[in-house]
Amino acid sequence: MNEDNYKLNWEVILKKEIDYLSKKFPDLDVKSSYQSIIGLLNENKIKYKIMLEKKEFIGYAYVMESTEKGDRLYADIGFISEKKVNEIRLKEFFDWIIDTAKKSRKKLMLNPVFNGNELVETYLKDTGFKKIIRKRMVADLNDYKYSVVHINYSISGIKDLNKDLYADAEYESFKYTSDKILFSDKREDRLKSVHNLFNGEYGKILDEASIIIKNKGRVIAATICAQLGFDRAFIVSLFVKREYRKKGIGKYLLFSALNRLKALSFHYVFLWVNNENFAKEFYLKSGFKFDDYPEEIIYYLNYKK
Repeated sequence: MNEDNYKLNWEVILKKEIDYLSKKFPDLDVKSSYQSIIGLLNENKIKYKIMLEKKEFIGYAYVMESTEKGDRLYADIGFISEKKVNEIRLKEFFDWIIDTAKKSRKKLMLNPVFNGNELVETYLKDTGFKKIIRKRMVADLNDYKYSVVHINYSISGIKDLNKDLYADAEYESFKYTSDKILFSDKREDRLKSVHNLFNGEYGKILDEASIIIKNKGRVIAATICAQLGFDRAFIVSLFVKREYRKKGIGKYLLFSALNRLKALSFHYVFLWVNNENFAKEFYLKSGFKFDDYPEEIIYYLNYKK
């Protein structure tokens, strides 16, 4: 038995999922991030589907618009127990979220299924979902020795940076990689994201450690660093446009940022990397290592016209 858009207490329904994520990511305020979602679900302003078995609640799914990227929807599926997961129930939920995305002609982003079992991964592949795994890396600057790399391009800081042109260059750099899914297809969304970044969305931007590389006045590469805490910094973005790779620019950006961060008395530097990104090996050779922070898993399905 199933009911669509039935009045429910979503705070109770999502409590176990929120508790699980709060324990997994203790540095994030997961509960607060879910409050607006719960409110919209309780007001029937987000599409949802529930699943019942002999009047017993056993599962849920909901699909909502992205507030930052207008080209996609975000979906969540959960069960009260792994024992309640089977192919028939998965099919019903997946058919519903995929149909919702197709009608909107938008990409579909999906969190890992809460209380999913081994059937879920197989079903994701069979329905065409792609998977990205992003991992956090850290470098201990106490062990880092200053490194110098030279390049023959214009080097500047971020003062007076045209952020719109920066956003275009960043997108072009990732356009033909699996990281492209992290960017909206809509330029206005990408511009807004970059302006939010420089306004401190990921921490106070460290002007002294952020570097822009230009060729003939055009941005071709950059690294942007932010402050995470008293002695911790975060490399928010590091990119080199495809036609300028293998010229030592990426090495220059990374080592220059690390040199400057060490001079600023930071002890640790973090960054995130896609598990499929070739830069992963470069970071490992440069002194970074994977830490024990939980990996980020993203499933997505592109809408095909």
